Amino acid sequence: GRAADVDDATQKALNANYALRCTAAFDPSDANMDAAFAVLAPDFVAVDPKGKQVTRDEVVGQGKQQMKMLHATTCNETVESFSQSDPNTVVAVSNFHLEGDLQAPDGKHDLVITEKAQDTWKNVGGKWLASQSKDLQILVKVDGNVVEDQGS
Repeated sequence: GRAADVDDATQKALNANYALRCTAAFDPSDANMDAAFAVLAPDFVAVDPKGKQVTRDEVVGQGKQQMKMLHATTCNETVESFSQSDPNTVVAVSNFHLEGDLQAPDGKHDLVITEKAQDTWKNVGGKWLASQSKDLQILVKVDGNVVEDQGS
């Protein structure tokens, strides 16, 4: 399946789901964070480039903690491809880029995150929920120093 197979309404719905992440990064209110995490299915699993799996609860717990320390100045997420394997499953490859600063116990740090992921979305009762997000590449810089660089 190519992007052409994924109808406009589905692409629009998924793009709106992706946009919630930057909304929460710019304004990490409880409502915005809840909305961003609401698109993750109950059985959602995040997979890092090495294949390590993280459950939904861990993703939400870590995410909420990190978002509260973050002040984002730049955030964008673009989807480079959509493909549909069956009517209720879409696989999207997305590129996420965030810049800002992180308020840590030892002070403020500049943060840059660039991430490429392959996300599997399932249509559950008319709503698109993410069942898996597999990081293909992730690059994290703190104060200009690379602290994480995985994938190719």
